[in-house]
Order: sequence, then structure tokens, then C-alpha cells
Amino acid sequence: MTMTLRKNITFVWMALISAGLVFLLWGKAHSDANIATFDHIKVHRIDVVEADGKPRFIISDKAHMPGIIWDGKEFHHATRDEGGVLFFDDDGTEAGGMSWSDKHKDGHYGAYSGILFDQYHQDQTMGLQYRDQDGQRVAGLEVWDRPDESLMPAVELNDQYVNAKTPEEKAAIKQKMNDLSNRWKDHFAERVFAGKQVGDALVRLNDAHGKARLVMKVAADGHPVVQFLDADGKVTKEITDK
Repeated sequence: MTMTLRKNITFVWMALISAGLVFLLWGKAHSDANIATFDHIKVHRIDVVEADGKPRFIISDKAHMPGIIWDGKEFHHATRDEGGVLFFDDDGTEAGGMSWSDKHKDGHYGAYSGILFDQYHQDQTMGLQYRDQDGQRVAGLEVWDRPDESLMPAVELNDQYVNAKTPEEKAAIKQKMNDLSNRWKDHFAERVFAGKQVGDALVRLNDAHGKARLVMKVAADGHPVVQFLDADGKVTKEITDK
């Protein structure tokens, strides 16, 4: 092998190795280009979105909290007045969330925190909640019935009501909202509560109309009781430790 040939081969190998190193370094730099590390970050809102732009997870303060998002489109929310976390399904529709808040006025206070999970395209169907009004506390697991229909008509009507220009428009939309509420009223019952209510630890099972039919309770004084109730709320049978 001639000296010239050796030099050419060496040059080719060096070129290939150099190109490989450049490629590896470029690949690492490119892969890390969208990754950032922070020791401390302050934000008012963070949106985690899918490739098509639909939301998956939102963390927000009170001022920047969105309304209700349905199929990726935002509508006015009638009662949302706190910051927290929202979850979304594959359709970009709200599927639950976490929130916490407290209010103080004239020496009184109220506090709330909860994590809620929505029925598909409906309102919350299961949740862990804490509610407190001047020390009268309720905390526990709750399960609700919801209509089999989509919540979308209520979302649209509420949005129309907020954007209505005249009292006549508002009155007509309000009537539609009332009609829908009346049609659904028998499908929004609490079915299960398990937790603490003021001084009692209890499990309450309700019928489809939200009326308690079986209650298992340990009162603040430590005495347990099991109650069976009829549809009118009358105790038909009671078991105690006495």
C-alpha cells in the first residue's frame, strides 16, 4: 500500500469519525432543544395540550381560570370562581378537576376543597370533597347520578344567556334553561356519601331520587347505629349497640 493511499484512507476515516461526532452532538442538542430546567418558576396559568391543540391538563390561578371547555372550545362557566386544576378527555372536553378556596366576611368563614371526576360529557359523578362553614364540617367521598344525555345543551344555553343583548332574550333563554333543569332534576341525585358530617362518621346510601334508605353511623358520642328508611324518610328499622 502506497503512502498516498494510506493518507487517503486515513483522511476518509477521520472525515467519517468527525461527521459521526457532529451528527451525535447535533442530535443531542436537537433532542434537548425543547427541554428546559428551572429552579423556580412563577406562572399564572399552564396549559398542557395535545398535538392538535386540544387541552389535556390546565393549572391556573383564579383570574386566568377558563370557563368550561367542550370539544376544545371555551364557553362561559356559570359558577366557577376559584383557581385550581382541570382535567380533559381525548375530545378536549372537561372531565374533572381539583379546586380549593376560602371566604371570610364579618367574622365568618367558609372553606372548600375537592377533587371531582365527571361522567362522560356530563357533570361530576364522583368526588372527594371538604366543606366547612364556621366549623360545621363535611368531608368525604360522594357519588352522584347524572343524566344519560350530554351536558352540552346546558353549556350552550348558559353561554347564550351571558351573551344575550336584551332582557327579552335573557328571559326566553332562562325559560329554556329551567325546562332543561326540570327535565333532568330526577337524574342528579346523590347516591353515596361516606365520610364525616359535623360530629358523625357515616355511610349513607340513597335511592335514585336522592333519599336516604340505609344509614350506618357512629355518632360523636361513640355509639353506632344502622338505620333503614322508607321513601318518605321514616326509619323503619334500627340496629344499635344497646
